[in-house]
Amino acid sequence: GFLRIFAAWILDDDLPWTTGESNMLSNLFKYLKISYALPSDTAVCNELVKIFAELHAKVVEELSVRVFIILEMSMIYTFACSIASFIDDNWVLIECIIDFRPLESKEHEGI
Repeated sequence: GFLRIFAAWILDDDLPWTTGESNMLSNLFKYLKISYALPSDTAVCNELVKIFAELHAKVVEELSVRVFIILEMSMIYTFACSIASFIDDNWVLIECIIDFRPLESKEHEGI
């Protein structure tokens, strides 16, 4: 809603979180007859925390576990590799090999 868009605007335009407490912005809202209450700096901060948590969860969900199966007909051996990927608190992509093993013949065909 309004609070989410307002908080995103504050962040996107690098405005102070206290922008909603500005007397002139309040006067502008009154002049335009806008009924939304302007948020405090705490409300903006809390909304940005929610947005961050939601975006972080989506990124973690999308990158959490990927399974790569290397199937190359010209290779003598076929391998399966499970990799966990995530973004840490500093927004650095971390990838770790969880499992790496050769597949038995026909195992990769689901037989």
